[in-house]
Amino acid sequence: MRFGKKIVEGIFLERPNRYLARVEVAGKEILAHVPDPGRLPGLMQAGRKARLIYQPGPKRKTEYTLVLVRHGSIWVSVFPVFANALVQDALMKRALPFLKGYSDFAREVKVNNSRFDFKLEFPERFAYVEVKSVSLVEKGVGRFPDAPTERGVKHLKELVEFCEKGYQGAVIFVSQRSDTRSITCNDDIDPVFGEWLRKARDKGVELYGMNCKVTPTTISLNKAVDISL
Repeated sequence: MRFGKKIVEGIFLERPNRYLARVEVAGKEILAHVPDPGRLPGLMQAGRKARLIYQPGPKRKTEYTLVLVRHGSIWVSVFPVFANALVQDALMKRALPFLKGYSDFAREVKVNNSRFDFKLEFPERFAYVEVKSVSLVEKGVGRFPDAPTERGVKHLKELVEFCEKGYQGAVIFVSQRSDTRSITCNDDIDPVFGEWLRKARDKGVELYGMNCKVTPTTISLNKAVDISL
């Protein structure tokens, strides 16, 4: 998947708030939208190379969107919605190694007071699937979340209820970088999410992980990785 029609390179300078970054592009300082409101520890450091999508529009406050940050020898995506787009593309191509046999799927499915990323139709059941983008990686271990997530806990509780009713429930953790070898819950940041993720696993919710291949202009799902709790 390509990031956009026009991508420019810059140098990350500062993050004034969760949604803005100051970046030097072609010798000038510009403001860019940061699509990931998480803390992104270890990534947003002054002087690092960055890549941005140039997409001006009448309703936009900035003309640029920050999409990649250089981390050592790799590029890391800071665009969480790409995770859903990558999973959707894989579902269309029947390319996910751990979900097989569904006849069709729908996205953004509303159930009661919640909305789930995907609903898959199997011959004898439905499966509800949530996708989580993992940005924090330490020594090859992805840790989710990097900020407390009440919404994430709510979805886990509901997936447990689905499993108890005979449906299938799954969470796919997508780390948008190539150096992730496994994924775990970040108990230091959100112990409640970690507690419910373990409960969900024990109640039959399926947990999967993928890392990504990231180039200066594209991103794609790469390899399945272990979920280690």
